[in-house]
Amino acid sequence: MNKITIAMIEVGYGHKGPALALQRALQDLLLDSGSVEVVDFPRYVGAFRSDRSLKNSWDMALKSPFLVRGAYVAMEALYPRHGPLLRLMLSDFFTLGGEYLRSAPPDLFIATHPLCAMVATAARRRYNLDFPVASLVVDPFDAYSLWADRAVDGFFVHSAEAHRRLLQHRIPEDRIKRVPYPQLPAMEVSQRNREEIRHEYGVGESGRPVALVTSGAQGIGKVYGFVKRAFREGFPMDFLVVTGKNGDLYRDLSSLGEKTEAGSPRLISLSYVKNMGDLYAACDVVLGKAGASTFMEALRWRLPMVFTEWAGQNDYLLLQYAVQNGVGWYAPRYGAFIRTLASLAASQDRSIAQERMDVLDFRFGTDEIADRLLQLQRNFGGF
Repeated sequence: MNKITIAMIEVGYGHKGPALALQRALQDLLLDSGSVEVVDFPRYVGAFRSDRSLKNSWDMALKSPFLVRGAYVAMEALYPRHGPLLRLMLSDFFTLGGEYLRSAPPDLFIATHPLCAMVATAARRRYNLDFPVASLVVDPFDAYSLWADRAVDGFFVHSAEAHRRLLQHRIPEDRIKRVPYPQLPAMEVSQRNREEIRHEYGVGESGRPVALVTSGAQGIGKVYGFVKRAFREGFPMDFLVVTGKNGDLYRDLSSLGEKTEAGSPRLISLSYVKNMGDLYAACDVVLGKAGASTFMEALRWRLPMVFTEWAGQNDYLLLQYAVQNGVGWYAPRYGAFIRTLASLAASQDRSIAQERMDVLDFRFGTDEIADRLLQLQRNFGGF
Protein backbone atom coordinates (compact mmCIF):
# COMPACT_ATOMS: atom_id res chain seq x y z
CA MET A 1 0.00 0.00 0.00
CA ASN A 2 1.26 3.47 -0.93
CA LYS A 3 2.30 5.36 2.22
CA ILE A 4 2.52 9.16 1.99
CA THR A 5 3.63 11.42 4.82
CA ILE A 6 2.81 15.14 4.78
CA ALA A 7 4.94 16.87 7.40
CA MET A 8 4.24 20.32 8.79
CA ILE A 9 4.94 22.37 11.89
CA GLU A 10 1.91 24.04 13.42
CA VAL A 11 3.25 27.58 13.62
CA GLY A 12 0.22 29.33 12.23
CA TYR A 13 -2.35 27.93 9.82
CA GLY A 14 -0.24 28.70 6.76
CA HIS A 15 1.57 25.36 7.02
CA LYS A 16 -1.25 23.23 8.43
CA GLY A 17 -4.06 24.33 6.10
CA PRO A 18 -2.30 23.40 2.82
CA ALA A 19 -1.22 20.07 4.36
CA LEU A 20 -4.80 19.14 5.24
CA ALA A 21 -6.10 20.27 1.84
CA LEU A 22 -3.46 18.19 0.09
CA GLN A 23 -4.25 15.17 2.25
CA ARG A 24 -7.88 15.22 1.07
CA ALA A 25 -6.89 15.54 -2.58
CA LEU A 26 -4.38 12.69 -2.38
CA GLN A 27 -6.84 10.41 -0.60
CA ASP A 28 -9.39 11.08 -3.34
CA LEU A 29 -6.84 10.06 -5.98
CA LEU A 30 -5.52 7.00 -4.16
CA LEU A 31 -8.90 5.76 -2.91
CA ASP A 32 -8.11 2.55 -0.98
CA SER A 33 -4.68 2.00 -2.51
CA GLY A 34 -2.73 4.19 -0.08
CA SER A 35 -2.60 6.02 3.23
CA VAL A 36 -1.92 9.72 3.64
CA GLU A 37 -1.00 11.06 7.07
CA VAL A 38 -0.47 14.66 8.14
CA VAL A 39 1.90 15.04 11.08
CA ASP A 40 3.10 17.96 13.18
CA PHE A 41 6.53 16.51 12.60
CA PRO A 42 8.69 17.55 15.60
CA ARG A 43 5.91 16.79 18.08
CA TYR A 44 4.99 13.55 16.30
CA VAL A 45 8.53 12.13 16.58
CA GLY A 46 8.96 13.27 20.17
CA ALA A 47 11.34 16.18 19.55
CA PHE A 48 9.64 18.22 22.24
CA ARG A 49 12.55 20.59 22.86
CA SER A 50 12.62 21.67 19.21
CA ASP A 51 8.83 21.73 19.08
CA ARG A 52 8.63 24.14 22.03
CA SER A 53 11.47 26.24 20.67
CA LEU A 54 9.93 26.62 17.21
CA LYS A 55 6.44 27.41 18.49
CA ASN A 56 7.62 29.78 21.21
CA SER A 57 9.81 31.51 18.65
CA TRP A 58 6.79 32.00 16.40
CA ASP A 59 4.74 33.54 19.21
CA MET A 60 7.69 35.79 20.06
CA ALA A 61 8.05 36.78 16.41
CA LEU A 62 4.41 37.88 16.31
CA LYS A 63 5.04 40.14 19.29
CA SER A 64 8.55 41.25 18.24
CA PRO A 65 8.80 40.92 14.43
CA PHE A 66 12.36 42.28 14.29
CA LEU A 67 13.59 38.96 15.70
CA VAL A 68 12.28 36.87 12.81
CA ARG A 69 13.44 39.49 10.32
CA GLY A 70 16.94 39.27 11.75
CA ALA A 71 16.89 35.48 11.56
CA TYR A 72 15.73 35.68 7.93
CA VAL A 73 18.66 37.95 6.99
CA ALA A 74 21.12 35.71 8.86
CA MET A 75 19.94 32.54 7.13
CA GLU A 76 20.08 34.19 3.73
CA ALA A 77 23.64 35.30 4.44
CA LEU A 78 24.69 31.83 5.61
CA TYR A 79 23.06 29.93 2.72
CA PRO A 80 23.95 27.25 1.71
CA ARG A 81 26.10 26.71 4.83
CA HIS A 82 23.30 27.03 7.39
CA GLY A 83 22.73 23.27 7.69
CA PRO A 84 25.22 22.54 10.50
CA LEU A 85 23.88 25.44 12.58
CA LEU A 86 20.29 24.23 12.24
CA ARG A 87 21.25 20.65 13.04
CA LEU A 88 22.91 21.92 16.21
CA MET A 89 20.03 24.17 17.24
CA LEU A 90 17.39 21.50 16.52
CA SER A 91 19.45 18.41 17.26
CA ASP A 92 16.61 16.38 18.80
CA PHE A 93 14.40 17.07 15.77
CA PHE A 94 17.04 15.93 13.29
CA THR A 95 17.92 12.88 15.40
CA LEU A 96 14.42 11.68 16.25
CA GLY A 97 12.98 12.64 12.86
CA GLY A 98 15.73 10.67 11.15
CA GLU A 99 15.20 7.63 13.37
CA TYR A 100 11.48 7.72 12.67
CA LEU A 101 12.01 7.82 8.92
CA ARG A 102 14.54 4.99 9.11
CA SER A 103 12.06 2.81 11.05
CA ALA A 104 9.02 3.71 8.93
CA PRO A 105 10.14 5.14 5.58
CA PRO A 106 7.29 6.53 3.45
CA ASP A 107 6.87 6.05 -0.27
CA LEU A 108 6.62 9.82 -0.62
CA PHE A 109 7.53 12.57 1.87
CA ILE A 110 5.91 15.99 1.41
CA ALA A 111 6.87 19.01 3.51
CA THR A 112 4.81 22.16 3.97
CA HIS A 113 7.47 23.56 6.30
CA PRO A 114 11.10 23.79 5.10
CA LEU A 115 12.62 22.34 8.28
CA CYS A 116 10.65 19.13 7.76
CA ALA A 117 12.18 18.73 4.32
CA MET A 118 15.65 19.34 5.73
CA VAL A 119 15.17 16.64 8.37
CA ALA A 120 13.95 14.21 5.70
CA THR A 121 16.84 14.80 3.29
CA ALA A 122 19.34 14.56 6.17
CA ALA A 123 17.82 11.22 7.23
CA ARG A 124 17.92 9.98 3.66
CA ARG A 125 21.65 10.72 3.42
CA ARG A 126 22.49 9.33 6.84
CA TYR A 127 20.61 6.06 6.55
CA ASN A 128 20.81 5.57 2.77
CA LEU A 129 17.01 5.67 2.44
CA ASP A 130 15.22 5.67 -0.89
CA PHE A 131 12.09 7.83 -1.08
CA PRO A 132 11.34 11.13 -2.84
CA VAL A 133 11.12 14.35 -0.85
CA ALA A 134 8.92 17.18 -2.11
CA SER A 135 8.46 20.69 -0.75
CA LEU A 136 5.14 22.49 -1.13
CA VAL A 137 6.38 26.08 -0.76
CA VAL A 138 3.42 27.61 1.04
CA ASP A 139 4.80 31.15 0.96
CA PRO A 140 3.02 32.51 -2.12
CA PHE A 141 5.68 35.02 -3.17
CA ASP A 142 8.90 33.82 -1.58
CA ALA A 143 11.15 30.76 -1.46
CA TYR A 144 13.78 31.82 1.03
CA SER A 145 16.94 29.94 1.93
CA LEU A 146 15.37 27.37 4.26
CA TRP A 147 13.11 26.19 1.44
CA ALA A 148 16.05 25.88 -0.96
CA ASP A 149 17.41 22.52 0.24
CA ARG A 150 19.26 21.25 -2.82
CA ALA A 151 18.63 17.63 -1.83
CA VAL A 152 14.85 18.04 -2.28
CA ASP A 153 13.58 16.29 -5.42
CA GLY A 154 10.69 18.60 -6.31
CA PHE A 155 9.61 22.12 -5.37
CA PHE A 156 6.01 23.23 -5.89
CA VAL A 157 5.50 27.00 -5.97
CA HIS A 158 2.52 29.24 -6.64
CA SER A 159 3.96 32.33 -8.32
CA ALA A 160 6.60 33.57 -10.70
CA GLU A 161 8.18 35.41 -7.76
CA ALA A 162 8.69 32.22 -5.71
CA HIS A 163 9.99 30.41 -8.81
CA ARG A 164 12.54 33.16 -9.35
CA ARG A 165 13.68 33.03 -5.71
CA LEU A 166 14.48 29.32 -5.99
CA LEU A 167 16.48 29.96 -9.14
CA GLN A 168 18.40 32.66 -7.25
CA HIS A 169 19.26 29.99 -4.68
CA ARG A 170 20.60 27.82 -7.55
CA ILE A 171 17.88 25.22 -7.49
CA PRO A 172 17.78 23.52 -10.93
CA GLU A 173 14.80 24.73 -12.92
CA ASP A 174 13.69 21.20 -13.80
CA ARG A 175 12.97 20.57 -10.11
CA ILE A 176 10.58 23.53 -9.83
CA LYS A 177 6.93 23.33 -10.80
CA ARG A 178 4.36 26.10 -10.60
CA VAL A 179 0.97 24.89 -9.39
CA PRO A 180 -2.26 26.47 -8.09
CA TYR A 181 -2.48 27.56 -4.47
CA PRO A 182 -4.20 24.87 -2.35
CA GLN A 183 -7.96 25.16 -2.00
CA LEU A 184 -8.25 25.74 1.76
CA PRO A 185 -11.52 24.98 3.59
CA ALA A 186 -12.24 28.69 4.07
CA MET A 187 -12.11 29.15 0.28
CA GLU A 188 -15.04 26.82 -0.33
CA VAL A 189 -18.29 28.47 -1.30
CA SER A 190 -20.68 28.75 1.62
CA GLN A 191 -23.95 26.83 1.44
CA ARG A 192 -25.67 29.88 2.94
CA ASN A 193 -26.32 33.20 1.25
CA ARG A 194 -24.69 36.43 2.29
CA GLU A 195 -27.76 38.07 3.79
CA GLU A 196 -28.59 35.01 5.88
CA ILE A 197 -25.11 34.98 7.40
CA ARG A 198 -25.20 38.73 8.07
CA HIS A 199 -28.57 38.40 9.74
CA GLU A 200 -27.26 35.66 12.03
CA TYR A 201 -24.46 37.90 13.31
CA GLY A 202 -26.52 41.08 13.23
CA VAL A 203 -24.20 42.96 10.90
CA GLY A 204 -24.58 44.87 7.65
CA GLU A 205 -27.81 46.62 8.59
CA SER A 206 -28.78 49.68 6.54
CA GLY A 207 -26.10 48.82 3.98
CA ARG A 208 -23.24 49.33 6.41
CA PRO A 209 -20.02 47.61 5.15
CA VAL A 210 -18.68 44.69 7.16
CA ALA A 211 -15.02 43.95 7.95
CA LEU A 212 -13.54 40.59 8.87
CA VAL A 213 -10.75 41.09 11.39
CA THR A 214 -8.25 38.24 11.72
CA SER A 215 -4.60 38.05 12.68
CA GLY A 216 -3.86 34.35 12.78
CA ALA A 217 -4.69 31.55 15.17
CA GLN A 218 -2.82 33.18 18.06
CA GLY A 219 -4.95 36.33 17.98
CA ILE A 220 -1.93 38.62 18.33
CA GLY A 221 -1.61 41.91 16.48
CA LYS A 222 -2.08 45.67 16.50
CA VAL A 223 -5.16 45.39 14.26
CA TYR A 224 -7.27 44.56 17.32
CA GLY A 225 -6.31 47.80 19.05
CA PHE A 226 -7.06 49.75 15.86
CA VAL A 227 -10.49 48.16 15.56
CA LYS A 228 -11.33 48.81 19.22
CA ARG A 229 -10.52 52.49 18.76
CA ALA A 230 -12.44 52.76 15.48
CA PHE A 231 -15.47 51.13 17.11
CA ARG A 232 -15.35 53.43 20.14
CA GLU A 233 -15.17 56.42 17.81
CA GLY A 234 -18.29 55.23 15.99
CA PHE A 235 -16.69 54.47 12.62
CA PRO A 236 -19.56 53.46 10.26
CA MET A 237 -18.51 49.86 9.69
CA ASP A 238 -19.39 46.57 11.41
CA PHE A 239 -16.59 44.29 12.60
CA LEU A 240 -16.55 40.50 12.81
CA VAL A 241 -13.44 39.89 14.92
CA VAL A 242 -11.80 36.45 15.08
CA THR A 243 -9.59 36.27 18.19
CA GLY A 244 -8.38 32.67 17.78
CA LYS A 245 -6.72 31.24 20.87
CA ASN A 246 -6.50 34.63 22.63
CA GLY A 247 -9.12 34.21 25.34
CA ASP A 248 -8.38 37.51 27.07
CA LEU A 249 -8.88 39.40 23.81
CA TYR A 250 -12.11 37.54 23.13
CA ARG A 251 -13.55 38.51 26.51
CA ASP A 252 -12.38 42.11 26.20
CA LEU A 253 -13.95 42.57 22.78
CA SER A 254 -17.12 40.74 23.82
CA SER A 255 -17.56 43.20 26.68
CA LEU A 256 -16.94 46.14 24.35
CA GLY A 257 -19.34 44.84 21.71
CA GLU A 258 -22.15 44.42 24.22
CA LYS A 259 -22.30 48.20 24.68
CA THR A 260 -23.69 48.73 21.18
CA GLU A 261 -26.74 50.95 20.93
CA ALA A 262 -29.59 50.15 18.54
CA GLY A 263 -28.77 51.18 14.99
CA SER A 264 -25.10 51.80 15.79
CA PRO A 265 -22.14 49.93 14.24
CA ARG A 266 -21.59 46.45 15.63
CA LEU A 267 -18.51 44.65 16.92
CA ILE A 268 -18.94 40.88 17.17
CA SER A 269 -16.20 38.99 19.01
CA LEU A 270 -15.58 35.41 17.86
CA SER A 271 -13.05 32.99 19.31
CA TYR A 272 -11.72 29.97 17.41
CA VAL A 273 -14.12 29.41 14.49
CA LYS A 274 -14.59 26.62 11.96
CA ASN A 275 -16.79 28.54 9.53
CA MET A 276 -14.34 31.05 8.09
CA GLY A 277 -15.94 30.59 4.67
CA ASP A 278 -19.21 31.98 6.04
CA LEU A 279 -17.39 34.96 7.55
CA TYR A 280 -15.63 35.78 4.29
CA ALA A 281 -18.95 35.50 2.46
CA ALA A 282 -20.52 38.00 4.85
CA CYS A 283 -17.79 40.63 4.60
CA ASP A 284 -16.63 43.41 2.30
CA VAL A 285 -13.03 43.84 3.44
CA VAL A 286 -10.42 41.93 5.48
CA LEU A 287 -8.23 43.55 8.15
CA GLY A 288 -5.17 42.01 9.79
CA LYS A 289 -1.57 40.84 9.70
CA ALA A 290 0.10 39.92 6.45
CA GLY A 291 -0.02 36.13 6.31
CA ALA A 292 -0.18 33.60 3.49
CA SER A 293 -3.44 31.80 4.30
CA THR A 294 -5.37 34.97 5.22
CA PHE A 295 -4.32 36.90 2.13
CA MET A 296 -4.88 34.00 -0.24
CA GLU A 297 -8.32 33.36 1.25
CA ALA A 298 -9.18 37.04 0.86
CA LEU A 299 -7.96 36.92 -2.73
CA ARG A 300 -10.07 33.84 -3.42
CA TRP A 301 -13.14 35.65 -2.04
CA ARG A 302 -12.28 38.82 -4.02
CA LEU A 303 -11.99 40.90 -0.83
CA PRO A 304 -9.55 43.80 -0.55
CA MET A 305 -7.28 43.56 2.49
CA VAL A 306 -5.78 46.14 4.83
CA PHE A 307 -2.50 44.99 6.40
CA THR A 308 -1.53 46.50 9.73
CA GLU A 309 1.77 44.65 10.18
CA TRP A 310 4.08 41.93 8.93
CA ALA A 311 6.44 39.53 10.70
CA GLY A 312 8.98 37.93 8.37
CA GLN A 313 10.39 39.04 5.03
CA ASN A 314 8.24 36.43 3.31
CA ASP A 315 5.17 38.24 4.68
CA TYR A 316 6.56 41.57 3.52
CA LEU A 317 6.88 40.27 -0.04
CA LEU A 318 3.23 39.18 0.13
CA LEU A 319 2.22 42.64 1.36
CA GLN A 320 4.32 44.27 -1.34
CA TYR A 321 2.62 42.18 -4.03
CA ALA A 322 -0.83 43.18 -2.77
CA VAL A 323 -0.02 46.90 -2.58
CA GLN A 324 1.72 47.03 -5.97
CA ASN A 325 -1.26 45.34 -7.62
CA GLY A 326 -3.82 47.59 -5.93
CA VAL A 327 -5.62 44.79 -4.07
CA GLY A 328 -4.29 45.54 -0.59
CA TRP A 329 -3.21 48.48 1.56
CA TYR A 330 -0.55 48.84 4.26
CA ALA A 331 -1.66 50.88 7.27
CA PRO A 332 0.74 50.40 10.20
CA ARG A 333 -0.49 53.53 12.03
CA TYR A 334 -4.00 54.28 13.20
CA GLY A 335 -4.34 57.43 11.10
CA ALA A 336 -3.52 55.58 7.88
CA PHE A 337 -5.73 52.70 8.99
CA ILE A 338 -8.83 54.83 9.50
CA ARG A 339 -8.27 56.76 6.27
CA THR A 340 -7.96 53.52 4.33
CA LEU A 341 -11.14 52.16 5.92
CA ALA A 342 -12.99 55.36 5.00
CA SER A 343 -11.92 54.89 1.38
CA LEU A 344 -12.92 51.22 1.30
CA ALA A 345 -16.27 51.97 2.89
CA ALA A 346 -17.22 53.27 -0.56
CA SER A 347 -18.47 50.37 -2.67
CA GLN A 348 -16.90 51.89 -5.81
CA ASP A 349 -13.38 51.63 -4.37
CA ARG A 350 -13.98 48.02 -3.35
CA SER A 351 -15.23 47.22 -6.84
CA ILE A 352 -12.07 48.66 -8.38
CA ALA A 353 -9.95 46.41 -6.14
CA GLN A 354 -12.04 43.38 -7.13
CA GLU A 355 -11.56 44.16 -10.83
CA ARG A 356 -7.80 44.21 -10.24
CA MET A 357 -8.00 40.84 -8.50
CA ASP A 358 -9.74 39.33 -11.48
CA VAL A 359 -6.75 39.91 -13.75
CA LEU A 360 -4.08 38.58 -11.39
CA ASP A 361 -2.17 35.52 -12.53
CA PHE A 362 -3.40 33.22 -9.78
CA ARG A 363 -5.17 29.87 -9.68
CA PHE A 364 -6.64 27.91 -6.78
CA GLY A 365 -7.10 24.18 -6.45
CA THR A 366 -5.43 21.17 -4.90
CA ASP A 367 -6.09 18.33 -7.36
CA GLU A 368 -3.34 19.40 -9.76
CA ILE A 369 -0.82 19.55 -6.92
CA ALA A 370 -1.75 16.04 -5.80
CA ASP A 371 -1.48 14.72 -9.34
CA ARG A 372 1.96 16.32 -9.83
CA LEU A 373 3.20 14.88 -6.54
CA LEU A 374 2.16 11.36 -7.50
CA GLN A 375 3.86 11.90 -10.85
CA LEU A 376 7.05 12.89 -9.02
CA GLN A 377 6.79 9.73 -6.95
CA ARG A 378 6.41 7.58 -10.07
CA ASN A 379 9.34 9.23 -11.82
CA PHE A 380 11.39 9.85 -8.66
CA GLY A 381 13.79 12.46 -9.87
CA GLY A 382 11.76 14.66 -12.17
CA PHE A 383 8.43 15.78 -13.45
